[in-house]
Amino acid sequence: MHAALEALRRLIDGMGKLEFSANTSPEPFARGFTHGFTIDFRDAAARDAYLMHEAHSRAGARLVAALEGGTDGLMVFDLDISA
Repeated sequence: MHAALEALRRLIDGMGKLEFSANTSPEPFARGFTHGFTIDFRDAAARDAYLMHEAHSRAGARLVAALEGGTDGLMVFDLDISA
């Protein structure tokens, strides 16, 4: 999945840094989630282009297929972090 998401950066303008990690929190609030990733986008328009891109749909389908419980094993949210 890492490689598939990294490949999207070459296809989608405005898609920035990706970060991947296993959960390392000592707190008991992960609700079964063991790994996560973040994607930085230049702006909301770049994020929206990513969401609509055919390559994102293919990568997303592969991710969901690999998750225990399908979309129940997925959590997505957007943060608007201003400098």
